[in-house]
Amino acid sequence: MENKKKVEYYSRKNQGIMNFNRRTVLKAIFLISLSPLALFKFNKKVAAQDTEVLKKSKLNSLLKTVPEPIIPSRPDLIAMYQKCWQIGLSKTERGTPENGFVEQYVDAAFDRRIFQWDTCFSVAWAKYSQGALPNIVSLDNFYRKQHADGAIAGVIRKSDGTDDQGTETSWFTRNNLFSWMEYEYYCHTGDSSRIPKILPILKKYSNWVRQNRRHPNGHYWWSGWGSGMDNSPRSIANKPYPPHSWIDYDAIEAMSAYYMVKLARIAGDKEIEKEFQDLYNELEQLINSSMWCEEDGIYWDLDKDGSFLKVKTVASFWPLWARITNKHQVEKLVSHLNDPSSFNRLHRVPTLSGDHPKYVKTGHYWLGSIWAPTNHMIVKGLAANNRHQLSREIVCNHLNNMSAVFKETGTVWENYAPEFVEPGNLAKPDFVGWSAVGPITQLIENYIGITLDVPANTVYWNLLSTEKLGVRNLLFDNEPIEIFCNQRESLNDPIEITTQTSLPFILIINNGEKTVTKSIEAGKHKFTL
Repeated sequence: MENKKKVEYYSRKNQGIMNFNRRTVLKAIFLISLSPLALFKFNKKVAAQDTEVLKKSKLNSLLKTVPEPIIPSRPDLIAMYQKCWQIGLSKTERGTPENGFVEQYVDAAFDRRIFQWDTCFSVAWAKYSQGALPNIVSLDNFYRKQHADGAIAGVIRKSDGTDDQGTETSWFTRNNLFSWMEYEYYCHTGDSSRIPKILPILKKYSNWVRQNRRHPNGHYWWSGWGSGMDNSPRSIANKPYPPHSWIDYDAIEAMSAYYMVKLARIAGDKEIEKEFQDLYNELEQLINSSMWCEEDGIYWDLDKDGSFLKVKTVASFWPLWARITNKHQVEKLVSHLNDPSSFNRLHRVPTLSGDHPKYVKTGHYWLGSIWAPTNHMIVKGLAANNRHQLSREIVCNHLNNMSAVFKETGTVWENYAPEFVEPGNLAKPDFVGWSAVGPITQLIENYIGITLDVPANTVYWNLLSTEKLGVRNLLFDNEPIEIFCNQRESLNDPIEITTQTSLPFILIINNGEKTVTKSIEAGKHKFTL
């Protein structure tokens, strides 16, 4: 079955929820209606050919701008990487006078709304566009719509820029990931110019959340829709109860405070730094004292009486990323991730444990599907706790499954089935959107293993593979660098590395057993470690 027919097959299978390129078609009709060409009769076939030439030209220009992964053994991953850029280019949106959004922004690719956590995870891959596509400015759409009291809606309509829900609803808020993405962008680019501007906005938002979404016991509350895990058995989507206290919301607010401290230090704002360090310490103690179950080795949501609500979902892994887990807790959580009966399924990591009675082998949204944001959360959480090998194993599994589905359908999907190599049984195609965070960000940062810390003039490389790996045209302080290693027989063999750069930098390589630091001078160099 050819790719187009396979996409149509999965679309019908997914109960007709897809609407192929309807938004793109409508935009094209609107633009044509404004063009002088609309006043004349023209050859449709020639016009279509010209449009295709223009699209290819734009894509070729984009692919010359973004980093070029070096993985000779995996042309399938390169093809999926390039396809994500193609879709991302087509899904970039423009602000309007009616909605008051920024001139251009990355789209969540879901519907005629923008979503807070979708946008943050989309910026996580869009930062690699290196100026060719909008990225961090996409967050400004939410900042611009902040209420006078500090509230920021989790979902905003594209039509007129108004909140999709009222502040009184239990699903008004979403995953507060702004400070993480702002800090990651700073590390990736070295650009600190945004930080003094956005710090007061994020402080006001955090204060609103604390005043309006915390119980007297200190725990945060929202609903299934608020958490993003719409139909998860841990919740009723539009109800704040059950559960009474949500492990993901608590941990996300702790993580947000962690990154707020870092942003405040960069800005030299001692008052905000202290406020959020105190909040972080408070939440770390609260979560570990009341939500950690030593017997089960996992964090649970809480009922009204403080008892555990034992529904095992990916929400329990958010504390890893918040860095509030000790070594013992990390080991326990890792054991769940590696357990074939729960989260170590054919496609890792399902959002509901495989041994739960409501687990669906084909996914059915949050009853087991593999989602880009929760997978990225787990990958980032493991990396934060120096579990880079497992982090890479999960990424390799995820990308291999995505690639197999890509080979069959020619596109990437909103989510994936946990027990079959196919899209989830409720999933949209061309989902770029956050699904590109795997084929772009995780490909570079986990599969290849390279991350940047421009302010520290450092390139980190978790080099955990024996194949030839690296990247070209990766901007480091606005200058392209090239870095790759040759293929080896084993991880214990010497590593032959080639670098080319116009700026000196520090290279820190971790091979899973030890870390080596080397100063890289300007020019082209070959050396062996």
